Amino acid sequence: MFDIILRYLYGFAKIHLRGIHINRFVNLCKARDIKLWNLEQKEDEIFFFTASKDIARLEEPARKTGSDVEVLRVYGIREFIRKNKKRIPFVAGFILFAVLIYIQSLFIWEISVSGESDYTSDEILQHINEYYVQTGTPKSKVDCAELEKNLRKDFEDIAWISCALTGTKLSVEITETLNVFTDTSMKEPCNIIASQDCTITEIVTASGTPVVKAGDDVKKGDILISGAVYLYDDNNEVLDTNYVSAEGTVYGICVYHYKDTVPLSCYSKEYTGNEKSYYSFGAFQYSLTPYVPKCSFEAYDLFSDTSRLHIGKNFYLPFQIEAYTIKEYRLKKETVSMEAAAASVKEKLSRYIGNLQEKGVQIIENNVKITNSGDECLAEGDITVRQLIGIPHELQIISEEQTLE
Repeated sequence: MFDIILRYLYGFAKIHLRGIHINRFVNLCKARDIKLWNLEQKEDEIFFFTASKDIARLEEPARKTGSDVEVLRVYGIREFIRKNKKRIPFVAGFILFAVLIYIQSLFIWEISVSGESDYTSDEILQHINEYYVQTGTPKSKVDCAELEKNLRKDFEDIAWISCALTGTKLSVEITETLNVFTDTSMKEPCNIIASQDCTITEIVTASGTPVVKAGDDVKKGDILISGAVYLYDDNNEVLDTNYVSAEGTVYGICVYHYKDTVPLSCYSKEYTGNEKSYYSFGAFQYSLTPYVPKCSFEAYDLFSDTSRLHIGKNFYLPFQIEAYTIKEYRLKKETVSMEAAAASVKEKLSRYIGNLQEKGVQIIENNVKITNSGDECLAEGDITVRQLIGIPHELQIISEEQTLE
């Protein structure tokens, strides 16, 4: 393999030789230390390869044997460069482009959040950018498992968080209520803990050691299925401990407190149709806004839409275009009847319950009451449900040395 690389570096050629003293020609080349390889002889002609530097040295053996030497083809980097001199800038540009793309692939240039409901994606993105990961962070410095653990700690109302690196994109998927389609398995040793306060109604253990049973009241964070599996001897003493990824299905009865209001009078925005637009161009951590129009609107909203350059679905690059739109509006006072307000809160409550049911949550009791509270319509009360409440949590393995300490 190393010889082949050296041959391409220094160059070699394929030679066609015709003559009646071919064997003598080969012996003369051998005596002059001219290396020949891959010889193919056909009667009075022979094909072989030799180094480019030895092509001129073939003339003397050929003259002495009365042979004709023909160079069929020259191989190697030098020959390639000679033939493609005009294409060198193009090739160099292509290589430089490939190197730049490779370098950019080592960083995160896009962070996306999906599955949010009570929280907004902008709220979670801002938190991630402020405390953990920003665009431009090397992928080698991002630990998805650690990020998941920190986000679960920061957003206690979120039942499940999954982070994944694909291409140059960091995807954060959250679930605010577990459903039957949520994949809650982990490869590493872990416990199954309660995602919120509840009363256990059913527990089915696939792996691990169950810690609770049906009828037990648990708090958020309590261990339901332990990843520690104990092996006992004949005296019922712990002989050894194995740590596994706990898996199982745990259902519990939970209580959600619901509250929503609709004011009977409020101000709404009425857009006039007057608007102005401008653009900003970004590269890496820098941005350039060539022109910002003067705005004389008394009241307006600023809308932005960011388009980041990407190759394929998940390979984003550090270049973006932001389109800004300024829209003028006037405040308009609106008054609604109590019947319309009650219909509105009923519709919101129905949509909230429907979203729970889509996730496999069983509604046991709905104690939400709709009342007229002065200048607003109020819907408030408790909703009792039966749902999945077990989520995996990293298991801290304590070694014997730590136990002795």
